[in-house]
Amino acid sequence: HISNIFTHLVTMAKLSQRNIKLIVSLLLVACIIFLFDIDSENGRHLEGTDNSRPYDTSCPLSMEKYIGVGPDAQGSLEYSNESGAQSVITHALESNQLTDGKIVIVGDSHMRQIFSSFACFAHTAGYWKDDNAYTSAIFPGWDIYYDARLKLKEGFGEMFYAPTAGKIQAYGWQERMQPINGNEDWLESCRERKPFYLETYAYDAPNVRETYSEGDAKFEKVLLGKGDTVFFNAGQHGKTRDPNIEHLTELFDCMDTARAEGDDTDWPKLAYVISNQLHFHNLEEGGAYGGSSDDSKFCLEEVDGGNNPFLNEDKDVFGEKLTTVGFDLDLGKMGNFHIGKGSKTDETVGFTDCAHWTMPGVPDILASKMAESMLITTIKGFDSGNRK
Repeated sequence: HISNIFTHLVTMAKLSQRNIKLIVSLLLVACIIFLFDIDSENGRHLEGTDNSRPYDTSCPLSMEKYIGVGPDAQGSLEYSNESGAQSVITHALESNQLTDGKIVIVGDSHMRQIFSSFACFAHTAGYWKDDNAYTSAIFPGWDIYYDARLKLKEGFGEMFYAPTAGKIQAYGWQERMQPINGNEDWLESCRERKPFYLETYAYDAPNVRETYSEGDAKFEKVLLGKGDTVFFNAGQHGKTRDPNIEHLTELFDCMDTARAEGDDTDWPKLAYVISNQLHFHNLEEGGAYGGSSDDSKFCLEEVDGGNNPFLNEDKDVFGEKLTTVGFDLDLGKMGNFHIGKGSKTDETVGFTDCAHWTMPGVPDILASKMAESMLITTIKGFDSGNRK
């Protein structure tokens, strides 16, 4: 055994300094994952001992239409509590204090639910600056928002839900419900080797959806830097998903090319979140397609995610391109954790929603995976240009 150890030490001595740093980084990552396992086990024990909600409608960035709504709200709650999501998200927030970083979440309503989960876990844990340290662009008559901004405690950074950040993505939403459509174009900024800015609401703006105007004091431009992280998902809207993927791929490739040429402009880290696991009534495509005409009372309880074209495309296009989130999850058996019939009082009212999730529930697991990726990326010290 001693001779083996000596051999390993000699081998290490012959390694370049760069390789030694890489090995140390990988060991640190392994330690973090090991600690995750320990903390998650503790979290599962502690959080699973009672069935209290980790957050509820007292969180200003929760959405009432999802809280406790669905055919198996109790099972959804237990799934959240047993996941240990709170402990992982708390670790990530503590890690974020090192950079005072910004977390930007870009995508459709799937990503909005993940943002809401992350923000509300932070609220429960006492990481908000105060209960009024947010702005949410609520469409009149609805309890959902189309952009949001949250200030965490001093030194812990900010969070943003910004569906159209940098003009990279669109979703085909009605004009009156459009999120901020600003002037900042990140792909153009990348080509010109300029910094990325995020157009967002000011904290003293009213909590209503407003039409963007560059000179309006209700809006601000926020500089994004290498201490910040942007999480994308291309969405699952038929006419916009393909252009979104094309724009994302162009952006990632442009950033890689710039860094390869030595043009590092301190851009933020980028990551891609797995698309939503749907449970509509088409088994042959993994429950991926359905609509408001679907009059079935319940979603499919189980589908094969391997048949879902959105998930497969995500893995083919982005799996080796950058940091990924949730690619290891199998949510095929979670059909009862969707909203289903979207009414609190009568489950037979309205169309069957097999896309959005009961909260607390599945979005919490995705939020914890997002938090885990932030922790691992921080430990590795990788920038957004590094391949996986």
